[in-house]
Amino acid sequence: MEGERHASWLELFFDLVFVLAVSQVSRVLGSETDFAGFLKFVVLFVAVWWSWIGYTYFVDRFETTETIFRVLMFSGMLGVVGLSLSLGGAFQPEGSLPFIVCLAIVRLVLVTLYARAAYYVPLARLFCLQFIVGLSTSTVLLFSSLLFDPPLRYWIWGLIFFAELLIPFINLRATRSIPVDRSHLPERFGLFTIIVLGEAVIATATGLGSVRWNVATITTASLGFAMAACIWWINFDFVEDNALRSNSVAKRLIYLYSHVFIVASIVATGVGVEHAIRETGESHLHAPTLILMAGGVAVYLAVVTLIRMITGVCNLVYARIMTILLSLAIMFTGNFLPPETVVAAMFLVMAVGIWIETRYSPAHSPDTAERYESEHLEPCEHAGEARVHKARSEGGCEECIKNNYKWVHLRLCLSCGHVGCCDTSVNRHATRHFHKTGHPIMASLETGEHWSWCYIDERFVPLTTAVKYHSEGERPVAAEVG
Repeated sequence: MEGERHASWLELFFDLVFVLAVSQVSRVLGSETDFAGFLKFVVLFVAVWWSWIGYTYFVDRFETTETIFRVLMFSGMLGVVGLSLSLGGAFQPEGSLPFIVCLAIVRLVLVTLYARAAYYVPLARLFCLQFIVGLSTSTVLLFSSLLFDPPLRYWIWGLIFFAELLIPFINLRATRSIPVDRSHLPERFGLFTIIVLGEAVIATATGLGSVRWNVATITTASLGFAMAACIWWINFDFVEDNALRSNSVAKRLIYLYSHVFIVASIVATGVGVEHAIRETGESHLHAPTLILMAGGVAVYLAVVTLIRMITGVCNLVYARIMTILLSLAIMFTGNFLPPETVVAAMFLVMAVGIWIETRYSPAHSPDTAERYESEHLEPCEHAGEARVHKARSEGGCEECIKNNYKWVHLRLCLSCGHVGCCDTSVNRHATRHFHKTGHPIMASLETGEHWSWCYIDERFVPLTTAVKYHSEGERPVAAEVG
C-alpha cells in the first residue's frame, strides 16, 4: 500500500541480536524438558520477548536518525547480547547477578530513550512517564530479588516480569493518545515470528546432526521441517493482522499479548521435534517430547484461532477446533505409536488444516480482500486535512517575530502552513492558532523530530510526509528580546 512504513535497516540489525537470545532460551528448554525446565523457559522467554516488544514499540513511535538515538539503540543491542549469554546460567546461584545486570542494562537504555522522548516531545510526557517509572521500578526490584535465596528469588522474577506486562495499562488515555503505525507493526511482529521459526528449523537440524542418519531419522527430520513450513503458511496466510491495524486499543492489546503464546509455542514445537528425532530409535516418544511438540502445535492453533475470531473472521471455526483437538489427542495417545508415525500424524493434521483453509476460507476472495483493505483506517479522522507540509514562514514563529518574543520549539499547521511556538513557549501561538482557526493537526518543525498532533482528538498522528521550511537553510533560532 502506498504510504506504508517498513522496517528500517537499524530495526533489522537490531533483530539480529534477538536471534541469539531466542537460541539461548531454546537451549534452556531443550536441556530441561520437565515441568521445572518449562517454567524456567517461560520466565526467560517472556523477559526476552518483552525486551523486543519494548524497543519495537518505542521505535515505532519515536524513531529518528539522530546519532544519539542510534548510539542508544546499539547500546541496547549490546545489552541484549550480554543478556543472551547469561540466560543459560540465570537459574544458577552464581549466574543470577550477571543475568540481572544485563537485563538491567537493556531496561535502562530503554528508560533513557523514553526520557529523551519525554524531553523533546512534551505532549508525550505522560505516556513516556509510565514506562520510565515502570521499567525503573522493575529494575530495582530485580536487584532486590538477590536478597532472597532460590527458589523464592525465581518466583519473584516471574511476578516482576508479569507486572511489567501491565505497564501499558497504567495510563490507557496516554496510550491511546500516542498511536502506533499500523502499517509498520504487522511487519515487525512477522519478522520476530520468522526469528523463532528459524530457531525451530535450527532445532530440527541439530536433532538430525546428533543422531545416525537412516531412513527413520531423515524422515522424522523432514517431517519436522515440513511442520515448520506449515506454521509459516498458517501464520502468514491465516493469522489476521487486522487487530494491529484496528482503531480498537483492546484488539491491539489482545494481539500483542497473544503474540507471546504464538512465538513461545513455535519454539516449544521446534524443541519437541528436535527430541523426537533423537528418540526415533525408541519404541515411542517420551511424554515431555509429546507435550512440547503436539501441545505446542495445539496452543499455537488455539491462539491464532482466537486472534481470527476477535477480528471477526469466524468462518471454518469448527475445522480449526478439530485440528486443535486432534493435536491434543496425539499428545495423549502418542506414546502408543512409533515416533515417526507421531510426527507424520502431526504434519498431516496441520497440512489438512491448511488445505481446508485455502480451499474453503473466503479470506482469499476479492470481496474479503477489499473489506480488509478498507479496514486499514486513517490513524485520525482529520488526517485528510493535513495537506501543507512546508512552512510559510522562514524565520520562525510568525507572531513571536512580529512582537519580538522568544520561543522554545516551532510547530507547523498542516492545514495552512502557519508556524507557531509550542506549548512550552510563553505565548503558545500554535495552540492559539488552532483555537482561532480550528485547523486540527500541527507537526513539529524541530530537527530530528517526525511527529504531528491532532488538537481535536488529542492524539499523535503518524506523518506520511516530512515537514520542512519553504527554502532549505539554517534552522530558525528564537528571536532576541530588545
